[in-house]
Amino acid sequence: MNARPARRAAALAVGVALGTMAVPASAAVPSAAAREPLPPGLSFEDCPKLPAGADPSLWNCNVAVIAGGRLQVGRIDQAIVKPLRLTYALGYDPETLEQKSVVVPLKGDPIRVDGGVLGVPGTDVLPVLQVAAKPVLAAPPEFNVDAQTLLRLKLGIGVQNPLVGDRCSIGTGGDPVTLSLTVGTTRPPLPNKPITGSPPVDVASDPPTYKMTLVDNAFSAPRAGGCGPGSLFNGLVDWRSGLPARAGTNTAILVQYLTFKPYAGRTRVRR
Repeated sequence: MNARPARRAAALAVGVALGTMAVPASAAVPSAAAREPLPPGLSFEDCPKLPAGADPSLWNCNVAVIAGGRLQVGRIDQAIVKPLRLTYALGYDPETLEQKSVVVPLKGDPIRVDGGVLGVPGTDVLPVLQVAAKPVLAAPPEFNVDAQTLLRLKLGIGVQNPLVGDRCSIGTGGDPVTLSLTVGTTRPPLPNKPITGSPPVDVASDPPTYKMTLVDNAFSAPRAGGCGPGSLFNGLVDWRSGLPARAGTNTAILVQYLTFKPYAGRTRVRR
């Protein structure tokens, strides 16, 4: 085998990222003991168009659905009760083997925050007292960052309430909430203690679908911004949310399902 085919073979061997981890279809990944219902959203309808000149044989469309877990930022500790979907193309340059990606924005409905504005369960019966949160990407995801960090997500958490308008956010492109997610064990500063994720197990074969738990409890969270006219309600959101929240006081536990399909096959792409 000459150098170029060998490099192509190597790229294909590692060319499937689980929104995190390279696991080809033939990899020896433990199977789930019993098949389970899959979450909605594991479809290829949003697969992006590849960059000009890309070799489809070195690219996959990946669909990751975060279908459970919790996100605790400051005083807000919210179960993930509605799925979030991240669709992205991941591939390699055939000459340099540099990893490249094309990412579609996160999709998902806002999640109503328990306790609303006052933070007391049962007090948010009126719309003006209700709060919903919706994570958005503040920057493109980073995959396989190092031996510990399989997925880095830089997020803005949109805060929705009749008083704060549609620009209120915890984290922005310049100062995001940065999750460095792992399936291993975290090393957070105190008072948090180490927590451990779970590696991928296959839960379906057509198309290949994996389930894993990604964790991070060593990240910080900035103050809110853009809340209300002239940012008048930034302080209210900070008070309700306990912001800023230093590293070691926040936790992300994300139960993720991921499927993939090669572009060289019949992947439907978005036009």
